[in-house]
Amino acid sequence: MSRNILLITFIISSFSFSQDVDSLFVEGNNYYNDKDFSNSVKYYENILNQGIYHQDLYFNLGNAYFKLEDYGNARWAYEMALDLSPREEDVVYNLDITKNKIPSLIEPPDFLIIDSLNMILDNFTYRNFVFLTSILILLSSILFIMYKIKPSEINKRIYYFLIFLSFLSLTLSVDRFIWINNNKFGIIISENADAYSAPYINENIKIFTLFSGNKVQVSQNTNEWIEISVIDGRKGWIRMQDVRTLD
Repeated sequence: MSRNILLITFIISSFSFSQDVDSLFVEGNNYYNDKDFSNSVKYYENILNQGIYHQDLYFNLGNAYFKLEDYGNARWAYEMALDLSPREEDVVYNLDITKNKIPSLIEPPDFLIIDSLNMILDNFTYRNFVFLTSILILLSSILFIMYKIKPSEINKRIYYFLIFLSFLSLTLSVDRFIWINNNKFGIIISENADAYSAPYINENIKIFTLFSGNKVQVSQNTNEWIEISVIDGRKGWIRMQDVRTLD
């Protein structure tokens, strides 16, 4: 009897929590439509603080930050949306527009082959690769059984082709997993983020300045400082409050 009461209580509290999140999202959208973008951001960020993540939420948050000309947080939100939905055209389009607004944007140089490969990989999440690998292995198993029951050259060739695709997909899955776990990135959200050669403020050890919206790789961090590296090879320590990590 007590278990049933606990279950009912959990269901009621979950329903109430869902209603609360939905109402926050609706309120955020209403403020956005009324062009009150500051309050719109507050409501969207409130939802994120409750541990709720969705590409539509990040997309709307990015739009609100963009209207406030806060291009650092706008880029962060769009990048988070793309991580959940890599093939969302509206997010890609808005992210490109945001990048064009960022002063002194630091981006990797263009390499046709590498960029094409990255474009393909960026269109799929790690879960997409795992799902594809599972499907290919299942199809390979079915073809193998069919070949054993009724041997034919066509079944044999299709089987080996599926095995090759399964191996390729598995390799990409592992590569994606290793990349995600060994490469952490963040977006500069302060208007000017000074980088130092050590984790404390001293004009004598200031080595460069990054502007809001630039993307950096995160190496390690302390309570108040984070070590970053830029695509052009520069490294330094910046304050934790100057960067928003993509995780």
